[in-house]
Amino acid sequence: MIAVLAVQPLLGQDPPAPVQGPEFGGSSPIGLVVTLFMLIALVFLIRSMNKHLRKVPPSFDPVEPEESDVPGDGTDRSGDTETAGSGTGAAADRPPSGSTSKSTPKS
Repeated sequence: MIAVLAVQPLLGQDPPAPVQGPEFGGSSPIGLVVTLFMLIALVFLIRSMNKHLRKVPPSFDPVEPEESDVPGDGTDRSGDTETAGSGTGAAADRPPSGSTSKSTPKS
């Protein structure tokens, strides 16, 4: 009971006011400049993001090759029948796939 009577005068006092300057709580012009700069940066970031998102394909599903795109079926679908069997294309310049011939430098 004596402890309660000793603490009671302390509870009735107001806490001391914090030490603050006269301009506490006011905004400064620097805060306005920083806020405007951040808003301008946000606008440019959103524009850049939209440009990049327009480049993204609508679907990432793998594309199935069409029948005419399948390599190795032995037919030439380009419509040029003159050079199809003559062996004058780029395939004639290559050695067969099983060949181990190596070119030797000429001195």
